[in-house]
Amino acid sequence: MINRFRIAIVSLTTALLVAPAFAVTADEIIASHIAARGGVAALKAIKSIRRRGHFVIPGANLDISATTLVARDGGVRDEFTLQGLTAINAYDGKEAWKINPFQGRKDPEHMSNDEAKPLVLQADLDSPLLDAQAKGHRVEYLGLDEVDGTPTYKLRVHLKSADEVLYYIDPDTYMIIRDVQKQTVRGAEQETETDYGEYEKVAGVYVPMTEESGPKNSDSSQKQQLVFDQAEANTAVDTVVFSFPVPK
Repeated sequence: MINRFRIAIVSLTTALLVAPAFAVTADEIIASHIAARGGVAALKAIKSIRRRGHFVIPGANLDISATTLVARDGGVRDEFTLQGLTAINAYDGKEAWKINPFQGRKDPEHMSNDEAKPLVLQADLDSPLLDAQAKGHRVEYLGLDEVDGTPTYKLRVHLKSADEVLYYIDPDTYMIIRDVQKQTVRGAEQETETDYGEYEKVAGVYVPMTEESGPKNSDSSQKQQLVFDQAEANTAVDTVVFSFPVPK
Protein backbone atom coordinates (compact mmCIF):
# COMPACT_ATOMS: atom_id res chain seq x y z
CA MET A 1 0.00 0.00 0.00
CA ILE A 2 1.26 3.47 -0.80
CA ASN A 3 2.36 5.41 2.25
CA ARG A 4 0.51 8.68 1.59
CA PHE A 5 1.87 10.26 4.78
CA ARG A 6 5.47 9.62 3.66
CA ILE A 7 4.76 11.02 0.19
CA ALA A 8 3.25 14.13 1.72
CA ILE A 9 6.31 14.66 3.96
CA VAL A 10 8.70 14.21 1.00
CA SER A 11 6.68 16.62 -1.12
CA LEU A 12 6.61 19.19 1.67
CA THR A 13 10.36 18.88 2.23
CA THR A 14 11.04 19.31 -1.49
CA ALA A 15 8.81 22.37 -1.61
CA LEU A 16 10.63 23.92 1.35
CA LEU A 17 14.00 23.34 -0.34
CA VAL A 18 12.87 24.88 -3.62
CA ALA A 19 10.77 27.74 -2.28
CA PRO A 20 13.58 30.03 -1.00
CA ALA A 21 14.95 30.38 -4.55
CA PHE A 22 11.67 31.87 -5.68
CA ALA A 23 9.87 33.20 -2.61
CA VAL A 24 11.63 36.53 -2.57
CA THR A 25 10.33 40.05 -2.15
CA ALA A 26 11.09 43.26 -3.97
CA ASP A 27 12.91 44.58 -0.89
CA GLU A 28 15.13 41.49 -0.71
CA ILE A 29 16.02 41.71 -4.40
CA ILE A 30 16.82 45.41 -4.12
CA ALA A 31 18.95 44.83 -1.02
CA SER A 32 20.95 42.12 -2.82
CA HIS A 33 21.29 44.34 -5.89
CA ILE A 34 22.57 47.30 -3.85
CA ALA A 35 25.01 45.06 -1.99
CA ALA A 36 26.30 43.56 -5.25
CA ARG A 37 26.92 47.00 -6.71
CA GLY A 38 29.06 47.94 -3.74
CA GLY A 39 26.70 48.76 -0.88
CA VAL A 40 24.77 51.80 0.24
CA ALA A 41 27.76 53.62 1.73
CA ALA A 42 29.88 53.21 -1.41
CA LEU A 43 27.04 54.29 -3.68
CA LYS A 44 26.27 57.41 -1.65
CA ALA A 45 29.97 58.30 -1.50
CA ILE A 46 29.97 58.73 -5.28
CA LYS A 47 29.59 62.42 -6.16
CA SER A 48 29.98 62.04 -9.92
CA ILE A 49 30.58 59.45 -12.61
CA ARG A 50 32.13 60.32 -15.96
CA ARG A 51 32.37 57.71 -18.73
CA ARG A 52 34.11 58.11 -22.08
CA GLY A 53 33.81 55.95 -25.15
CA HIS A 54 32.02 55.66 -28.46
CA PHE A 55 28.48 55.84 -29.76
CA VAL A 56 27.63 53.22 -32.37
CA ILE A 57 24.69 53.61 -34.75
CA PRO A 58 23.55 50.39 -36.50
CA GLY A 59 24.62 50.32 -40.15
CA ALA A 60 26.61 53.55 -39.94
CA ASN A 61 30.39 53.52 -40.24
CA LEU A 62 30.95 56.61 -38.12
CA ASP A 63 33.48 57.36 -35.40
CA ILE A 64 31.33 59.14 -32.81
CA SER A 65 32.98 59.82 -29.47
CA ALA A 66 30.71 59.90 -26.43
CA THR A 67 30.98 61.26 -22.91
CA THR A 68 28.38 61.00 -20.17
CA LEU A 69 28.68 62.90 -16.91
CA VAL A 70 26.26 62.47 -14.00
CA ALA A 71 26.69 64.38 -10.76
CA ARG A 72 24.82 63.95 -7.52
CA ASP A 73 21.86 66.29 -6.96
CA GLY A 74 20.73 66.28 -10.54
CA GLY A 75 23.48 67.17 -13.00
CA VAL A 76 23.61 65.36 -16.36
CA ARG A 77 25.58 66.15 -19.49
CA ASP A 78 25.83 63.79 -22.48
CA GLU A 79 28.09 64.76 -25.42
CA PHE A 80 28.42 63.15 -28.85
CA THR A 81 31.16 64.39 -31.16
CA LEU A 82 31.58 63.71 -34.87
CA GLN A 83 33.91 65.54 -37.26
CA GLY A 84 34.36 68.50 -34.94
CA LEU A 85 30.67 68.94 -34.16
CA THR A 86 29.29 68.15 -30.70
CA ALA A 87 25.69 67.44 -29.77
CA ILE A 88 24.80 68.04 -26.11
CA ASN A 89 21.91 66.89 -23.93
CA ALA A 90 22.02 68.34 -20.42
CA TYR A 91 19.98 68.71 -17.25
CA ASP A 92 20.77 70.82 -14.17
CA GLY A 93 18.18 69.36 -11.80
CA LYS A 94 15.52 71.87 -12.81
CA GLU A 95 15.50 72.20 -16.57
CA ALA A 96 16.89 70.30 -19.55
CA TRP A 97 18.38 71.66 -22.75
CA LYS A 98 20.17 70.53 -25.90
CA ILE A 99 22.38 71.56 -28.77
CA ASN A 100 22.12 69.55 -31.98
CA PRO A 101 24.44 70.84 -34.72
CA PHE A 102 23.75 67.70 -36.79
CA GLN A 103 20.30 69.13 -37.45
CA GLY A 104 21.71 72.56 -38.21
CA ARG A 105 20.97 73.93 -34.75
CA LYS A 106 24.08 75.32 -33.08
CA ASP A 107 22.27 77.37 -30.43
CA PRO A 108 21.04 75.82 -27.17
CA GLU A 109 17.32 75.00 -26.94
CA HIS A 110 15.17 74.22 -23.94
CA MET A 111 13.66 70.72 -23.83
CA SER A 112 10.02 70.08 -23.06
CA ASN A 113 9.20 68.22 -19.85
CA ASP A 114 8.39 65.09 -21.87
CA GLU A 115 11.62 65.27 -23.85
CA ALA A 116 13.61 65.67 -20.64
CA LYS A 117 12.27 62.51 -18.95
CA PRO A 118 15.19 60.20 -19.86
CA LEU A 119 17.67 62.78 -18.51
CA VAL A 120 15.71 63.19 -15.29
CA LEU A 121 15.84 59.42 -14.78
CA GLN A 122 19.55 59.34 -15.65
CA ALA A 123 20.17 62.08 -13.07
CA ASP A 124 19.44 59.67 -10.22
CA LEU A 125 23.04 58.62 -9.60
CA ASP A 126 21.98 55.75 -7.32
CA SER A 127 19.07 54.58 -9.53
CA PRO A 128 15.40 54.74 -8.46
CA LEU A 129 15.79 51.41 -6.64
CA LEU A 130 17.80 52.90 -3.78
CA ASP A 131 15.55 54.73 -1.28
CA ALA A 132 12.66 54.28 -3.69
CA GLN A 133 9.94 55.05 -1.17
CA ALA A 134 11.68 58.19 0.07
CA LYS A 135 11.88 59.40 -3.54
CA GLY A 136 8.14 58.90 -4.00
CA HIS A 137 8.40 55.71 -6.09
CA ARG A 138 6.66 52.38 -5.54
CA VAL A 139 8.28 49.03 -6.39
CA GLU A 140 6.61 45.68 -7.03
CA TYR A 141 8.07 42.27 -7.78
CA LEU A 142 6.57 40.72 -10.93
CA GLY A 143 8.19 37.30 -10.61
CA LEU A 144 10.73 35.49 -12.76
CA ASP A 145 11.35 36.34 -16.40
CA GLU A 146 14.26 35.99 -18.81
CA VAL A 147 16.42 38.16 -21.04
CA ASP A 148 17.86 36.38 -24.06
CA GLY A 149 17.76 33.06 -22.23
CA THR A 150 19.09 34.39 -18.92
CA PRO A 151 16.67 33.98 -15.97
CA THR A 152 15.95 37.27 -14.21
CA TYR A 153 14.00 38.82 -11.40
CA LYS A 154 11.57 41.38 -12.77
CA LEU A 155 10.76 44.55 -10.83
CA ARG A 156 8.39 47.34 -11.79
CA VAL A 157 9.06 50.81 -10.41
CA HIS A 158 6.10 53.17 -10.48
CA LEU A 159 7.90 56.50 -10.61
CA LYS A 160 6.76 59.61 -8.80
CA SER A 161 6.35 61.18 -12.26
CA ALA A 162 3.61 58.57 -13.06
CA ASP A 163 5.88 56.85 -15.61
CA GLU A 164 7.40 53.45 -14.89
CA VAL A 165 10.55 51.39 -15.35
CA LEU A 166 10.87 47.62 -15.56
CA TYR A 167 14.16 46.26 -14.22
CA TYR A 168 15.48 42.78 -15.08
CA ILE A 169 18.05 41.62 -12.51
CA ASP A 170 20.36 38.63 -12.92
CA PRO A 171 19.86 36.38 -9.84
CA ASP A 172 23.51 35.24 -10.01
CA THR A 173 25.22 38.64 -10.12
CA TYR A 174 22.28 40.80 -8.99
CA MET A 175 23.20 43.33 -11.67
CA ILE A 176 20.62 44.99 -13.88
CA ILE A 177 20.94 43.50 -17.35
CA ARG A 178 17.95 45.26 -18.89
CA ASP A 179 15.50 48.02 -18.17
CA VAL A 180 12.44 49.18 -20.07
CA GLN A 181 11.47 52.80 -19.57
CA LYS A 182 7.78 53.42 -20.19
CA GLN A 183 7.06 57.12 -20.54
CA THR A 184 4.20 59.25 -21.80
CA VAL A 185 5.53 61.59 -24.47
CA ARG A 186 3.15 64.10 -26.07
CA GLY A 187 0.20 62.01 -24.94
CA ALA A 188 1.50 58.72 -26.37
CA GLU A 189 3.13 55.87 -24.49
CA GLN A 190 6.76 55.28 -25.45
CA GLU A 191 8.86 52.29 -24.36
CA THR A 192 12.65 52.23 -24.60
CA GLU A 193 14.60 49.06 -23.87
CA THR A 194 18.23 49.20 -22.74
CA ASP A 195 20.58 46.26 -22.16
CA TYR A 196 23.53 46.72 -19.79
CA GLY A 197 26.78 44.78 -19.60
CA GLU A 198 30.55 44.71 -19.01
CA TYR A 199 30.28 46.04 -15.46
CA GLU A 200 33.46 47.49 -13.98
CA LYS A 201 34.23 48.67 -10.47
CA VAL A 202 34.79 52.40 -10.11
CA ALA A 203 35.48 53.84 -6.65
CA GLY A 204 34.00 50.72 -5.08
CA VAL A 205 30.83 50.71 -7.20
CA TYR A 206 30.04 48.61 -10.25
CA VAL A 207 28.92 50.60 -13.31
CA PRO A 208 27.95 49.30 -16.78
CA MET A 209 30.43 49.96 -19.58
CA THR A 210 28.09 48.97 -22.42
CA GLU A 211 24.53 50.08 -23.10
CA GLU A 212 22.37 49.06 -26.06
CA SER A 213 19.11 50.96 -26.52
CA GLY A 214 16.15 50.85 -28.85
CA PRO A 215 12.37 50.49 -28.95
CA LYS A 216 11.02 47.66 -26.79
CA ASN A 217 11.50 44.19 -28.32
CA SER A 218 13.78 45.53 -31.05
CA ASP A 219 16.53 43.24 -32.32
CA SER A 220 19.97 43.82 -30.77
CA SER A 221 21.40 44.56 -34.22
CA GLN A 222 19.01 47.52 -34.44
CA LYS A 223 19.92 49.05 -31.11
CA GLN A 224 22.21 52.03 -30.70
CA GLN A 225 25.23 51.24 -28.55
CA LEU A 226 27.31 53.13 -26.05
CA VAL A 227 30.66 51.40 -25.52
CA PHE A 228 32.76 53.04 -22.82
CA ASP A 229 36.54 52.67 -22.64
CA GLN A 230 37.04 54.41 -19.30
CA ALA A 231 35.12 55.57 -16.27
CA GLU A 232 36.12 57.80 -13.38
CA ALA A 233 34.42 58.89 -10.20
CA ASN A 234 34.46 61.99 -8.03
CA THR A 235 36.44 64.22 -10.36
CA ALA A 236 36.05 67.97 -9.90
CA VAL A 237 32.94 69.15 -11.75
CA ASP A 238 32.01 72.74 -12.48
CA THR A 239 28.21 72.66 -12.21
CA VAL A 240 27.94 75.41 -14.82
CA VAL A 241 28.32 72.70 -17.49
CA PHE A 242 24.82 71.47 -16.63
CA SER A 243 23.14 74.87 -16.85
CA PHE A 244 21.57 76.46 -19.91
CA PRO A 245 24.34 78.54 -21.55
CA VAL A 246 24.15 82.25 -20.90
CA PRO A 247 24.14 84.22 -24.17
CA LYS A 248 27.39 86.11 -24.68
